Amino acid sequence: MSSPTTPTNKQTFKAPTTPGKISAPAINANDSSGRGFTLAIIALVIVGLGAVAFLATNRDTDLASGPQVSDVTVEGSAIPDFPTDAGVLVTDVSNDAVIGQVAPTLVGTTFNEEEITIGPDGRSKAVYFLAHHCSFCQQEVPVVQNLIDTGQKPEGIDLYAVSTGVNVEQPGPNYPPETWLNRENWTVPTMRDSAASIAFNSMGGQSFPYVVYLDGENRVLTRSAGQLDESITLTLWNNLAAGAATDSVESESNNSTSAE
Repeated sequence: MSSPTTPTNKQTFKAPTTPGKISAPAINANDSSGRGFTLAIIALVIVGLGAVAFLATNRDTDLASGPQVSDVTVEGSAIPDFPTDAGVLVTDVSNDAVIGQVAPTLVGTTFNEEEITIGPDGRSKAVYFLAHHCSFCQQEVPVVQNLIDTGQKPEGIDLYAVSTGVNVEQPGPNYPPETWLNRENWTVPTMRDSAASIAFNSMGGQSFPYVVYLDGENRVLTRSAGQLDESITLTLWNNLAAGAATDSVESESNNSTSAE
């Protein structure tokens, strides 16, 4: 909708009708009122600069809309931990006994205090567990978002994220997570985990980033741990859309951050 032609919430400044130079009023250095005025202006400038510096150094915290952790309800039994000793990025039935089991339903809230449920809703989904202080998560988020932005996410799947591993007493780098995700233009619906990371733990998380791939009945199709190549992510998404499991992918390097 176009803006009104005559704004009512704006004070208009009318320029002088006579062109030319307008002289500022002279201030007598011997005039106490002049000195007071000058000192007042200097004080205002100093205060203004201080406020700018404060906002610059605290911009991340100021941009957070509210608490970065919140209560999470876990409905159902937790699933076993990701098999870190298997030496794989992506699991399959040969190394992950969880595949085929029903994962618990997670009920929590977004950063905007809206309720969000990750559970059996008839749609396949990938659930990303991300920690703001994890450098691999910081690299993974823009890759995933770019795939979304370029239309490469299959229509038949949903993506969710859980912001986890947050220590509000000692937040560490890249805090708060809400600001980080906003900065990356992250569009995936994101749940705040609890201070004890109950959502992450109930889904068997051991490191970040961590992803659980679920069918429409919330059964585990596969799991991944660590930063993934774009091609692997696309394969996992396409298999998820087809309701198929994915062959395991061996880990060739350390590309995840331990949750401990």
